[in-house]
Amino acid sequence: MFVRRDLTDTVPTPSGNMHFVKKGSGYPVVLLHPLGTSIWTWEGVIDSLSQKYTCYAFDMLGHGDSDKPTRHFNLPDYAQALDHACQVLNIHRAHVVGNSVGAVLATETAASFPERVDKLVLVGCPVWGPRTAKERLKESASQFDAKGMPKPRTLKGLKEATTFANPQQEWLDANNQSRAKAGVWVGKLMGSLAHYDLMSRLPRVKASSTMVLYGEVDRLREGEELLHNNIVNAQKVVLPGLGHIPQVEDPEAFLGALIPFLEA
Repeated sequence: MFVRRDLTDTVPTPSGNMHFVKKGSGYPVVLLHPLGTSIWTWEGVIDSLSQKYTCYAFDMLGHGDSDKPTRHFNLPDYAQALDHACQVLNIHRAHVVGNSVGAVLATETAASFPERVDKLVLVGCPVWGPRTAKERLKESASQFDAKGMPKPRTLKGLKEATTFANPQQEWLDANNQSRAKAGVWVGKLMGSLAHYDLMSRLPRVKASSTMVLYGEVDRLREGEELLHNNIVNAQKVVLPGLGHIPQVEDPEAFLGALIPFLEA
């Protein structure tokens, strides 16, 4: 489904092999996908980005073609694995672009390994905390069957969840395929995300600059001002008429915000 085979590879970490796609040349940009998806969510923008940058799109452990962890994994564990993978690949400092849980992983990476992150881009970032974990997990329980496997989503469900403002069948198919492939790790990652205390990590983020970016109709925009006001050197951008995964829904609008920020 993604780019040519010769550009895909895996990199070992102590917790399992991470799958990634590398494309382009220039300063490195690390791309981190949303919950229950994989590197397919960067398919529409990686070609344009790779004209000026070396892009590395990673599948988080448990997702896509990466290995499934053999133990409980929380957000700092995911950040450790990502950092290990980056060091093996000689990515010692990069711009980091994360969407949804990928934005939370990008934040934890910037907080744990500040010397590794140059510019930080947080797309559709959920700003949750342990106090609301119980109700978040209760809310999401209907998405999973008795064995913890994610149920297939529908076009109507994607719209109601504001995943996309105007969902297309191909995005639904890709979403359902990647959720089925991740299996129980969709719910496990959701649990780790719900219990993660994002706000406590923000004072540690020392990126040279941060862009907080949301699609206009994304229901997670409740976190917009919290991020904007609590991260040093942060700016915010709202993309009109788009949902939670704007780089899929309107690659041009997304790149129109991202590239000038990275180049500034």
